[in-house]
Amino acid sequence: MIYFVRHGLSEANVKGVFAGQKDNSALVAKGIEQARDAGKKIAEMDLGIQRIVSSSSKRAKQTAEEVAEIIGFEKTQIIYDDRIIEYDMGVLTGTPHHEVDSLGLISAEGAENPNNFRDRIIACVKEYNQQPGNTLFVSHGGVGRMLETIKEGKKPELFYDTPIWPNASVTPIDWVK
Repeated sequence: MIYFVRHGLSEANVKGVFAGQKDNSALVAKGIEQARDAGKKIAEMDLGIQRIVSSSSKRAKQTAEEVAEIIGFEKTQIIYDDRIIEYDMGVLTGTPHHEVDSLGLISAEGAENPNNFRDRIIACVKEYNQQPGNTLFVSHGGVGRMLETIKEGKKPELFYDTPIWPNASVTPIDWVK
């Protein structure tokens, strides 16, 4: 089984800017606290996490390390896999949040193709679903949105219209096999 944790509150979240792949912001103090709380929740749920797979972005790495410490997982064993890095928002990266729908986001100059985004996430989930035991993914809001879009059977182009999962929330991913 795959479990998904969105990273804790980051500097970009606080500033209200699109982070994407290129804004490598760190967690703020509240984000570190959220990551620790996610670790406590995972420990209480007794999920038997065999591996932690994280995006390589700073905010996801910090979250993965905080969770690992709480659940007694060796930090040096965290796997970094850029197939679950955030969606590349192109020129919108670093700009203030504003009303933008999926079609506006994916048409931004330099934005990642949403089909490629979906495909890399699915490939990663499928690979780790084939391994024994439970896996914890530590990733981003856009990745969570795409996973929910897949669950709902919507077109990948519309992923950004899906509500975002809260920072440091824990979600089982049982619909991508």
